[in-house]
Amino acid sequence: MTLNNNPLDFRLNHKIVWGLVAFTVVYRFIASQVPELSNSSPTMALCFGGGLLLGRKFWWVPAGLILVSDFLIGLKSSGDGIGPYTLMSIAFFCGTAWIASRIAEGRGRNLPNLWCGALLSSVLFYLAANTFAFFAHPGYPQTLAGWWQCQTIGLPGYAPSWVFLKNSLIGDSLWCGIAGLLFFLQGRFFLPASVKN
Repeated sequence: MTLNNNPLDFRLNHKIVWGLVAFTVVYRFIASQVPELSNSSPTMALCFGGGLLLGRKFWWVPAGLILVSDFLIGLKSSGDGIGPYTLMSIAFFCGTAWIASRIAEGRGRNLPNLWCGALLSSVLFYLAANTFAFFAHPGYPQTLAGWWQCQTIGLPGYAPSWVFLKNSLIGDSLWCGIAGLLFFLQGRFFLPASVKN
């Protein structure tokens, strides 16, 4: 299923994407306050999907909104605002959105690219974020076994690291499924007959 590339439905595409962006940002705030929703916000789906669907001109918007929400969440939870981890995360988010916008230049705006790109981005971000934690946190022995511990079970007293990956993949999959469904419905039911062809 190719997501609509027709210039006639450009504005409708963007309304759907902006709605998904707004939903994700609001959900991030809610999830940051509810322990059961920990790390379930579809951040990588927003970055990759936003870059893919918004294209070259607006690829930076999803990452920018995540930066603002990270800053606000950081101020609310620890008072630190933006620290080294947040800066690493934002660089990763921006890179992901930029790459996705370049994929969109070809005929890359399709559901398989959206889903696979978002999930691959989630796994790569998980590895990068946990590697950052491995080097930054003194609780991990600076060995290959310590790095593996950081990637799998984490530190005693905390949820295992793999749970965060699972939650992230679930959140990203749900976002991609909702995005795919909205674009399918748009192309099937909401476009004039002249645009559907």
